[in-house]
Amino acid sequence: MRTYLPLSLVLLGIVAFAALAQDKPQPTKSGIVVLNMMRTIDESDEGKDIINKLKEEQASKKQSLTDQLAKLQEKVKILREAKPADRTPEYYQELEKAMETSARLEMEKNIFLARKQDELNRAMQQLLILAQQTAREVMKERGAEVVLLTKMGPIELATDQDVQQELVMRRVLCHEDSLDISQAVIDRMNKWYKENKRN
Repeated sequence: MRTYLPLSLVLLGIVAFAALAQDKPQPTKSGIVVLNMMRTIDESDEGKDIINKLKEEQASKKQSLTDQLAKLQEKVKILREAKPADRTPEYYQELEKAMETSARLEMEKNIFLARKQDELNRAMQQLLILAQQTAREVMKERGAEVVLLTKMGPIELATDQDVQQELVMRRVLCHEDSLDISQAVIDRMNKWYKENKRN
């Protein structure tokens, strides 16, 4: 003889089972993600372009100054080899001009380096702002509330500077790989740069 359960009892059982399934511990999302800022800057296309442009400009300027100084040093060498009898008023004028040129080139080099450092700082500030905005987007999509900037990779203590960097920059000793949003941020920054790059 078959017995049938009332439909209301069956539905009550399904609801109770669903409630029990919801009470099971679910994997929790972390409220924190981590970002390797040095890697983000180094591997972003815009960061690479900024550094490469600066290196090219510095190399070009350095070569120009080196060539000018070499000619100047040759001229000074010839002037210094002059015999006392040949040291006329024009001789001292030439020597003075050579020394003034040397001082001007040194000043030009210092001003150039200061200007380039300022340009680099401004470009890096804009790059860091973009990294911050991009990291915030990824953070929200992953349901996190905090992005920690941290040094990653193996711990290296070969020099005193390494010790300082480990103490200051490594805010996270270790973490799950899934919490690292560096690659996601780099990919988005590169996509934005490709779409907005000025040729």
